[in-house]
Amino acid sequence: MAGEIEHEEELSREDAATYFEEVAEGLRSGEAFTVAVGDISVDIDPAETVEFGVELEDEDEEREFELEIEWERTEDEIEIDAEE
Repeated sequence: MAGEIEHEEELSREDAATYFEEVAEGLRSGEAFTVAVGDISVDIDPAETVEFGVELEDEDEEREFELEIEWERTEDEIEIDAEE
């Protein structure tokens, strides 16, 4: 069953930058890599070409900046089970 894992936490700017750098290194490697989603580690293997989106929401009290990377899953890629 396909699913979704979502996690939010408060980080320092430095820790957030480190997380982005680790993801960038994984993408540059051209191979499968592991990302941490909270306490869960997930192996992902993005396609050579990905769809990349950026969103900025500007509210009265808060701003939200989102980056999204999307790709077609291959047959051998493991599904995320949101019920586990």
